[in-house]
Amino acid sequence: MDLYKLFSYNVEVQYVSCLISKATFFTLTTTLLNLILPFIIAYRGRGFWLRSHSFNEQPEIHFPYEYLLVVETDDPSKPLECGDTNGKYEHFLKNEENCLEFQVQEYDLNGDQKPDLLDFKFILEIPEGRTIKSIMIVFILDFQLQSVCPLHMQSLALVNKEFATPPSGFKYFGDLQFYQISHLPCKQNVIHTKYNNSLFNFDKSNNENALDYILENYFVREVTTHTKTLFSRSQNGHAGLMQIQISLRVPEMEIKYLPSLMEELKWAWPQYLSLVIIFYWIFDKIKRFVFQNRLVMAWEITPWKKPQGVTRKKY
Repeated sequence: MDLYKLFSYNVEVQYVSCLISKATFFTLTTTLLNLILPFIIAYRGRGFWLRSHSFNEQPEIHFPYEYLLVVETDDPSKPLECGDTNGKYEHFLKNEENCLEFQVQEYDLNGDQKPDLLDFKFILEIPEGRTIKSIMIVFILDFQLQSVCPLHMQSLALVNKEFATPPSGFKYFGDLQFYQISHLPCKQNVIHTKYNNSLFNFDKSNNENALDYILENYFVREVTTHTKTLFSRSQNGHAGLMQIQISLRVPEMEIKYLPSLMEELKWAWPQYLSLVIIFYWIFDKIKRFVFQNRLVMAWEITPWKKPQGVTRKKY
């Protein structure tokens, strides 16, 4: 008749010794090595600590109706300038009466309550006998991140175009992109507002060009936005009027930030623990060989040899 295994359990053989002995020293050494060696290997293998982390998020962007439009003509001393700067630059604007119309629309294309497309439209009147050489438009944007690392700042979207022939229209299509030269500090329930101030701050007594001053101060920031051109088209001809249309998409952006201590630990402990298990198995084999072959002095306690309590065998 065949026999089948129904139940089993392990029999534990113990090895005991005095506190100050070679066996105790050997056991303590192997235990410390089992804890220290995995850490050294994981750390020296790089990637142990999570120095950088990132997430993707579509920011919430709104246009606060602050902008500057500078149109350079064949007469450098007579540019066409217009804008709405909340009273900061109005005294610098020249020939603002030539800006006939300005329209802006925000479109939520996927219904997530965040603008996905910003559409700007200008209509300019070109003075007779003047030829447009280039245009530069600076839009102020209210930029917000709300998920992992809350951020609220004022940013720029800059569109610049030079013309080889006199234009009568210009269309621009591009994406708004997030650029950072350092990682964002990410603190729970704390909104990063270091750059949440007006970019149109200019001292009237400063003789520097207002537009240059804005761009130079924006350039030194650690976190900025810029436009990536997808395609553009200009229409040639002298029509007396020029129409400018700017379409900016707001895609999902990758944001880099400094992880917290808990995030670093969650990243590090699986690497450490996996090596600890491997070294535990190796040192267990070593200790079993040492004690079974009586290489150090210890008493062996076997559960099946107990004539009057405990049988101890000294090596």
